[in-house]
Amino acid sequence: MDFANLFSTLSLTGEDIPPRSTTRPAGKPKFVKFLPGDNGEGMPETFFEDPRTFKPKPGPHGQIQTWGIFPYHKDNIWDFDGIQMMYRTMAHQFSYDNRGGEPWPEKQFMDVLKHRKREQLSKLDLADLDKKDIVIKIHLKLLQDANGDPRIWRRVRLSAGMKIGVFQDKVLSPVLNWVRNLHCYTFTDFRDGAVFGPEDANATDVMHINQVGYDYLPDDKYMLAHLFSKVGDTFGHLYDYGDKWYHEIEIEKIFPLEESYGRVQILDGKGMCPGENMRGSYRYQDFLKAYDTDSYTEQVKKRREILDCLNYKGFGKPPSLFDIDAFDIDRANERLIAALSSPNSVRAGMKAFTMPINHSAQDSRIGKLKKGQSIQREWDYESHGYWQETTSSTKDKRSQSACAACGKPGGQDLKTCSGCRAILYCSAEHQKIHWKDVHKKQCSRKFLKK
Repeated sequence: MDFANLFSTLSLTGEDIPPRSTTRPAGKPKFVKFLPGDNGEGMPETFFEDPRTFKPKPGPHGQIQTWGIFPYHKDNIWDFDGIQMMYRTMAHQFSYDNRGGEPWPEKQFMDVLKHRKREQLSKLDLADLDKKDIVIKIHLKLLQDANGDPRIWRRVRLSAGMKIGVFQDKVLSPVLNWVRNLHCYTFTDFRDGAVFGPEDANATDVMHINQVGYDYLPDDKYMLAHLFSKVGDTFGHLYDYGDKWYHEIEIEKIFPLEESYGRVQILDGKGMCPGENMRGSYRYQDFLKAYDTDSYTEQVKKRREILDCLNYKGFGKPPSLFDIDAFDIDRANERLIAALSSPNSVRAGMKAFTMPINHSAQDSRIGKLKKGQSIQREWDYESHGYWQETTSSTKDKRSQSACAACGKPGGQDLKTCSGCRAILYCSAEHQKIHWKDVHKKQCSRKFLKK
């Protein structure tokens, strides 16, 4: 590929053009196979090792990130070269085919790591950990106050038996105030670096998947209990492959079986969530440092910048009433109730903004819809486009859901609402309570007329 011509087309010249690396890991690969013309340039050295015996190395804090593929920064975040990854992809994208042809060497390596992890998990004895309640503390990394403590955090009680994907969609996102189903994400088991993420995700930022671990196990197949074993353990959460918001989740308490009831409860918190698409943890760290020393006028401008973001669309108050260090637990509970009362997000139809040629233009990203799925569009005329997302009106798989009233994961014991048949409950009592408080306004008109 003619990279000089490519960057010229993109109006990048001279010092704007990043150099392409011609170096490759030393020695011969012990497992992966390369096609002619590919010598491994731009690859992490890890891929030249044997994945069948590969032992990942921990970072500065004793945690293993992203399968242990990348080296680490001193702040314990993995170090990757996105530019060289881009060069490598452009140079060889027509040679390798992950859909039936010769797979990328990186995929050959990752398939073995994933198989090893699946085998380990299939033999794991959770010793009823999945039936116990836990208290977790979620905080955004790199964002500290003057005392070095996390500036944005949440404390939540819930069941360790909740599926990881359900946790991200119906608990973590609304509790923090990230927009549901907008960006891709991962969870990392810090004990061995194994990564879990959304299957079939089609958000725009999925193009950066190589930067966050190349591949992952489906998070709707595994529970939170698969990410830890004892109090004090931590696991990682990355939100948005492009911006990269780094979270750490600590297990603060594990309740005995007799004290576990599975209900999701927001216990405490501090700090307002950053605005969507505000360029990630490192940039927001600088943003907060500047905010703390700004004049009142400049602080109001920065508050307005946050409030202009998608996750603050419904804030409904002037910037002067926005406290960047506050936590509104009532609003968080409202978002949590709404999330639990709805079907799981459709990862194959994630929320995206489109600027069509005309209002009737078709979006080429829309595939074949499954039963009960539909396309929802919300026009934003000021931005000359619309937000689009695939939603579902059918009930979730019982193994991948939680009670709409309390959040308890009940598996096959969950019962379906006889009206809309889209919501699941752990008990008749919770169904009655939820009907009176929430679901009466949501259920099908046909049922309400009875």
